[in-house]
Formats: sequence, structure tokens, C-alpha cells
Amino acid sequence: MFKNYLLSAFRSLKKFKLFTFLNVFGLASGMACSILILLWVQDELSYDKFNADTAHTYRLVANVAGSDAAVTPPPVVTAMKQQMPKVNNVTRLVPLNATVTVGNQKFAEKSLEYADANFLQMFNYPLLQGDKNTVLSRPEGAVITEAAAIKYFGKVNAIGKVLHVDNSINGNNYVVTGVLKNLPHNSHLQFDVLLPIDYYNKDNGDVWDNFSVYSYVQLDSSVNATPAFIAGLEKQINSIYKLNDKSNTKTSYTLQPLTDIHLHSHYLGDISGQGNSQNVTIFLLVAVFILVIACINFMNLSTALGAQRAKEVGLRKTIGAMRFQLVTQFISESLLVSLLSLVIGIAIAWLLLPVFNVISFKAITIDLLDLKIIGELLLLAIFVGVISGSYPAFFMSSFKPVSVLKGLKQVNGQRSFLRSGLVIVQFSISVVLMISTLVVNSQLKFIRSRDVGFNKQNLLYMQMPQTGDLQNNYSAVKAAMQQQPGLADYTLINNLPTDLQNGSSQVTWPGKDPRQKQVLFPQIVIDGNFTKVFGMHILAGRTFDNNSKTDEGNYVLNETCVRVMGMTTANAIGQKISYNGQQGTVIGVVKDFNFKPVQQPIEPLILRNTNRGGFVVVRANPANMKQTIASLKSVFRSVYRDEPFSYGFVDQDLNRMYESESRTQVLFNTFSVVSIIISCLGLFGLATFTTQRRLKEIGVRKVLGANTTGIVAMLTKDFIKLVAMALLVAFPAAWFLMNKWLDSYVYRIQISWWMFAIAGMAAITISIITISYQSIRAALSNPVDSLKTE
Repeated sequence: MFKNYLLSAFRSLKKFKLFTFLNVFGLASGMACSILILLWVQDELSYDKFNADTAHTYRLVANVAGSDAAVTPPPVVTAMKQQMPKVNNVTRLVPLNATVTVGNQKFAEKSLEYADANFLQMFNYPLLQGDKNTVLSRPEGAVITEAAAIKYFGKVNAIGKVLHVDNSINGNNYVVTGVLKNLPHNSHLQFDVLLPIDYYNKDNGDVWDNFSVYSYVQLDSSVNATPAFIAGLEKQINSIYKLNDKSNTKTSYTLQPLTDIHLHSHYLGDISGQGNSQNVTIFLLVAVFILVIACINFMNLSTALGAQRAKEVGLRKTIGAMRFQLVTQFISESLLVSLLSLVIGIAIAWLLLPVFNVISFKAITIDLLDLKIIGELLLLAIFVGVISGSYPAFFMSSFKPVSVLKGLKQVNGQRSFLRSGLVIVQFSISVVLMISTLVVNSQLKFIRSRDVGFNKQNLLYMQMPQTGDLQNNYSAVKAAMQQQPGLADYTLINNLPTDLQNGSSQVTWPGKDPRQKQVLFPQIVIDGNFTKVFGMHILAGRTFDNNSKTDEGNYVLNETCVRVMGMTTANAIGQKISYNGQQGTVIGVVKDFNFKPVQQPIEPLILRNTNRGGFVVVRANPANMKQTIASLKSVFRSVYRDEPFSYGFVDQDLNRMYESESRTQVLFNTFSVVSIIISCLGLFGLATFTTQRRLKEIGVRKVLGANTTGIVAMLTKDFIKLVAMALLVAFPAAWFLMNKWLDSYVYRIQISWWMFAIAGMAAITISIITISYQSIRAALSNPVDSLKTE
């Protein structure tokens, strides 16, 4: 019986070649896009799940004076371990930038971490060499990754090798005690070298107001970690902190599940490279939308074929076929198309995967030998096949033999109404994606072109190593800069204003209400050239004088800081404030500028004076950029002879802050185009079917004098009406969804009428082009060919 169903299905698909091609290609394209998106979503949701007992592992997050921070003071989790029986284990990490020296080679590294001795017992990063229980127990021991071992020593077997870390607490030599397998890409932690935390603890281990470490907590495996239980633990943590903290800063702590960090973690001091849960939701919807569009194509074309297969149904019923047999027959055909589409879709996805990985910054693979993946894809095909074929199957199997053998006029209206509704849904989804694409593109353009409060173009910087006699090194750098004519316009700062994460709540000012909620004040330590080089606006007072010793204790504030302190731009000058116990005078007010991503509001900023700094920033002439970089390298080499030299551009750093939005833009553009193409395939099929049904009518009209323009207009107007109705559905839906997405930005565009106009005109134009081929072909045909059988 099943063999007969398959043979009948093959014969039917072969008979209607065009419709089979449109169905298979449409479904295959939809499945390929959905497979790629679902693989991306699966990868985003898989972060840190390779670790053991993730259900009981958390990161400690601090709320300091109203701002959430991913870093905490070092002693908090050690006190938790001692005083809270339900806490099974704790571990800490401290990020470190340093120069690693191996023999005569030096490497500027940003992927080093101080770690507790038990770190590799809590996190499942496999060791290729060494014992996870002891590799970090020696104060001079170091654990490196496989990639780092090859980079430093040219081979994986690096046990016993020595490396020197210049920026560690004591600048010690370290002996490699373990080699890790390269870290999984779906780990929120990414590092190359682990150093014992012992040296860091000597000066910082008991400091309760130094927010500097990433703290992780593992509860006892017997614990039922309900929300109420976690809330009780957090209450205990806050009690422990209040007993030990003497700063009187309003601080509270919460526990963040380990598997939430990647998608729900945008805190002060957070680890870079995290994802966005909103994007996961958006692309899941896009995958569903594209599959729905492809399924609608199948349903539309199948119901359109109902008239041509009606007599087949009538004859089958006349000779005794039961309805369930007919339903099974049509579902079999649908499943056959779906499975064929799946095979082609997998091939398309596999071919496009390298390009998709480049666009999405992923390293996703399709393992067709994985039974789980095979099962999931087969379930997807069966689901699509059943959904796509169910209505046509039940619809056509319901025909009465007497009626269908006479003709289907009595059901044409019902079938036409269904197809019209499906076309409206299909194009509504496509138009929503088109409008969403325009909004995403406009928002990203706004982010990139928005005035950030300083001139970000042509700002070239180099970082100075934190080694040796810092003051003498900085003096030597300034002396060397003055001898280079292309480097006259420069400034020294301690941090680049492209995503500041540090700050203090220990700030006082005249008239401050002691009951006022503490506010976190970020700071930048600058010299007197900062505002000039960055092109900032001084609204009142002045900036620092590099030749004035008294300015080392003075302050410059931004507009937001002045407002928070209850002052005005006019009366702020001369006010006495204190930052971390150091009292000074406000000598200037600078116009607000962005020093964090535009998703976050501008915070109160305090600028302090320095003659040292950590970065040299040069306002370069774009016409002489290569010469400027060479001059900067020459300056660096004259002071830091053997240190690795590197440089960057402030505007490029700003753009990197919005890589997630850029990837969203490219993916949205791509999938929007795909959805339109799939919709047009269905529209083309329906136009072909409608035109073929009306060939005799067209022939009669031509004989009676109808012109080509009138016939084309007659054939296209009904479809244009459907697209117009789709616009009425899509416009409010797109407006609502995109406003929700834009609400995540503090600085955002307003959705404009032209976005809807462009999407609407594009949808109508594309549909006219799609339909016109068959319409014009039919209008130009010889009426004799269509009427000669009468």
C-alpha cells in the first residue's frame, strides 16, 4: 500500500513539473535558511553548558550605587565559602594585560588571568598535560593553552618551560605546569594563560571595596536551587558584606546562573564578546517566518492544483477509495516534497555555511553523522511536510464525486478565499522583515554617524607598557614626541574613552545629602592636551595646565556630573569636591561626550590630571598616516627597545563596540531578501496557474478587441489588491515590533513614514514584476491557440 502511495506521488510530482520545482526550491531555500539560523541559535544557547553541574554554578554580580558590575571585591566569595554551608566551592579570576617574554621574544598579551588554585576543578577545561588539582597550586606555576604553547615554544609539550610576565605583581618568572586544550568557542571565558592568584592576594585579598575580580560560586549538588532559595542566599551574602565593608557604599549582590552570562550580561567591567538574548529571539522568529512563508507557498500551489486534480479525486472515490486513503496519499506527496527539499536544503546550508560563519563570527559545523542532528532535521522535514500538506489533503479529499466530475465551480470561491488569505499572510511577513531591515540599517547608521561629543576621526593611539620606572619612561616618551614634527598634537591618558568600566562612589561635594543614593562616577586621568586633541568643548572654566603642580589635585567635570551634584555650569567653577578622599577644586566643565555604548546613558564623569597616563593619542593628518605611524613606532622603540609595539584608531574601537548590531544588520538584510524571493516563487506559481485557467477567456477578449495593456491589468489587479491588504496588516505589526527593539537604545532613531513607503513600494513593484511575465506572455499569445479546441 505504501509503495503505491509513493508511486502515485512520484507520478503526480512528475506530471506538474513547474509546481513541483517551485515547491521544492521554495521549501529547500526556507529550510536552508532555517537550518542556518537554528544552528546559530543553538550555538548561542550552548554557552558554558559543557561544564559539569552548571545548574548549581553561578557568578556573583554586584550592584554598586545603582550600577550593575560583573566584578566584586576579592574577599566576598571566600567569606561565603567559610560562612555558608550550602556553598560547595568558590573560585576567582582577575584579568591581566602584560608583556610575556620567552627567550628573546616578547608578546603583548591581553588574555591572561590570575586564578584560584581550584579554578580548573570548577570549570571543565580539559588538560592535555598536568594535573588539574595541582597545576595552579605552585605560586610560580602557570597554565597555558595549546595555542599559546605553540606560539611561545613551537610545540604543545611545554611542561617545565619558563616564561616571564612583566606586568604581574612582582614581575616574576613562571614555570609551565599544565597545558590546556584550546578553550571551546562557546565558553564565556577566553584566555591563553592562567597564573596563580597568590601574588595578587598579597595586596588585594582582604580589600572589601576593591571591585576587581570575577567571582564564581558552586552550590552543593543536593540543593534545590529554586528562586526563593537563591533569594535567601543573596540575603546572606549581603549581610556578610555589610559586616565587613567600611566604605558605606550602597552595594548589594545577586547570583547570576552560569549559563545566563553569555546572553544576559552587559554590566560594568564585564567580559567582552558576550551575546544578546534579544537577537536570539529575533532570529528564532525570522526562522519561523521563513518556514511559514515556504509552507504557505506549498499550500497555495497545492490548493491551486485542486481543480486539475479534482477529477482524479472523484474517480478514486467512485471506485471505492476512502477519505483517509486520499488524505494519506496527499500527505505522502507532501512528505516526499518535504524530504526532497530537506536534502537539497541541507546541501545549500552546507555550501553557504562558510560564508554564514564569516558573517556571524561563528565556527559552526554540520555533523551529519550525529544522530541527534539527523533526528532533529527529519522531525523538521516531517513537521513541514505535514503542516504544508494537511490542508490541501483534507480539502481535496472532501470533494464529492458527483460535483467534481461536473466541475468545481461551487468550491472555487472557498479555495480562492483561502489562497488570498495565505498570500496576505505571506507578504505581510515579508514586508515586516523589509521594514525591520530598514529600521536596523538606519539605527546602525545613526550609531556610527552620531556626534559622540568629540572628533573621533584620525585619532591614532599606542599603549605604553607598564614596566620599569614609569615616570621616567613617560618623560622620555614626551621628550621623544616633541622631536617628531608629525606628532606635535598628542595627549597622555590612562584609559581610552571608548567604553570606560572603572569608577568610584566615594565622591563628595558641597551640599550633598547624606541620605542621597550613592552614584558611581567613572573617571579618566588626562593631561592638559586632552580636550584639544579630542576636539571637546569646554563650557566653563579651563582644562588642566601641564606646567602647573596645583592642577594635579583639581578636577574637570562633564555636564551630567554637574547636574548630579546639584550645580550649574556657571557656579560649578571653584567648588570643592572630593574623589576617593582626595579633595580638589573644580576648574572646568566639559560638554557631555559618550564613553560607553549608546545603549547606555551618559554618566557623570570626573576628569583628573596626570603627567603619566597609559596611552599616547595623536591627532594624525590622514594624508601622512603611514609616516605618522612610523614616527610613533620610532618614539616607542627609543624608550621601550624590546617591547612589542602596537597601535589602533579610536573610531575603529568605537565601531567594534557595535559588532553585534552590524552582524544583526547583515543577517537581517540577507534573510529579508530570501523571504521576498520565496514569496515571489509562490506568487509566480499562482500567477501561472491563474493565467493558464483563463487562457480561453483571454483569447475571447482578444478576439473581441481587448488590448494587451487591458489584459495585463486584468490579470494583475487581483494580486496587487492582495499585496495592498498585506501592507495594511504588516505596517502596524512592524511599527510595534521595531519600537520594542529600539527601546533597548538610549539614543535611537524615530521610525519614519518613508520606511513604510519604501517597503510598500518595493513589495508592490516586486509583485508586479513577478506576475507580469506570465500576464504579458498570455496577453501576447495568439487567441487561435487557446480557442482552437472549442
